[in-house]
Amino acid sequence: MKKLAILFGLALSFNVFADVQDGVTALSDDATEAQIQLVRDGAKNRCEEVDDEDQREICVVDYYAQHNLEEAPSCD
Repeated sequence: MKKLAILFGLALSFNVFADVQDGVTALSDDATEAQIQLVRDGAKNRCEEVDDEDQREICVVDYYAQHNLEEAPSCD
């Protein structure tokens, strides 16, 4: 339970500052492929320094959610 609380807190810290730090805006319903790719690239840049594979995936999923990108992340 303690781990979940820590993960939730970590996720919230990314949620609050996602757009402020990198300038990538949330996607609208009619987003272009170029805008979607910006969100993918932003997630990669934001989460590439996370060493743990599971934590990296959580980081990417959170980033996608904050930017309204509804697809499974690829952490390759």
